[in-house]
Amino acid sequence: MYPSYYGIYRMKGDRYKLRQWVVAHARQHGIKAAARAYGCSRNTVRKWVRRHQSRHLSTLRGHSRAPKSCPHKTSPEAEAEVIRLRQQTGYGAERLKRMYDLPCGQKAIQRIIRQRGLARSRKKKHVTKLHLREVKKEWSLFQQICVDTKYLDDLPLYWTEMMRLKLPRFQYTARDVTSGLVFVAYADDLSKTYATIFSAIVSEHLRLCGVDLGTVEWQSDNGSEFKNCPEAPGLPDLVRSLGSRHHYIPPGACTWQSDVETVHRLQEDEFFDRETFRDRSDFWRKITLYWHHFNLTRQNRGKEWQTPAQIAQSKLPHIHASLFSMPPLDLGQCLRHYVGLSSNQGGHDLPAYP
Repeated sequence: MYPSYYGIYRMKGDRYKLRQWVVAHARQHGIKAAARAYGCSRNTVRKWVRRHQSRHLSTLRGHSRAPKSCPHKTSPEAEAEVIRLRQQTGYGAERLKRMYDLPCGQKAIQRIIRQRGLARSRKKKHVTKLHLREVKKEWSLFQQICVDTKYLDDLPLYWTEMMRLKLPRFQYTARDVTSGLVFVAYADDLSKTYATIFSAIVSEHLRLCGVDLGTVEWQSDNGSEFKNCPEAPGLPDLVRSLGSRHHYIPPGACTWQSDVETVHRLQEDEFFDRETFRDRSDFWRKITLYWHHFNLTRQNRGKEWQTPAQIAQSKLPHIHASLFSMPPLDLGQCLRHYVGLSSNQGGHDLPAYP
């Protein structure tokens, strides 16, 4: 029983040996017998017998079926123009065709770009994050503090507790990009006054712990609580008066605040979705414990399993240890301390006449 010629041919294996067998069988028993034995046509047997007449086994290898000529092939001049424009602009095939009216089609341009090794591999998100981590790792401590606000009244599991116990509705968060240290404050309103008080207290805390405020730079979004105006200077003016720098992110560039937004997501998953509170004092006790854990003992996988305190101490060995244990601030109480309001005084954030 001989193997099927077309069965082996379709498997794309041992075709060279198969043709040797067919030719040998045809020389010994004839073309018709070889065709019957291997289940192929006589013309197939004749083709391989004629090719083998030169007695060279290499003639039994398959020949290329590619056309000998291509009338519409892209000219060398056009290929050179595609390569030049690709290297100069970095544009894709469709844009090159539209903008420069090249004499070849879009698929031809794609082929030229691919064959010349000019195709760009799409950057994967996790690779980009790894590169950013390596860049941020080299920054100095507090080279960039991202500050942002979080609406707490849109957390479904916290909302019931918030309404029942009259808990804070907003969180003001500042996070150092390099170490991951977080400073937070809570308030019932979203206002420029609270943002300014928060930045003032954090700046004073950094100064008392041995941080040179001239090396600190704040970054915020373009929210109204962070905006300056001639009538009411805000966070940017305050930190600049203390010797620090400030800049806004470009409008719509939400990813620029990814470091502080990541903290908001982690806090929601690890704290607000899991904790319940007996009263307001229980809330402040638990939230203080969580942020102390975050800064002192919670290891960060994205920072080689180091805690924010460990990274900060490696950057500034002389820094005071109390830097890592700043408790969350109650901005309502801080405002009363700043402007001298008593708890039973009326009005809305109006200080007494000096």
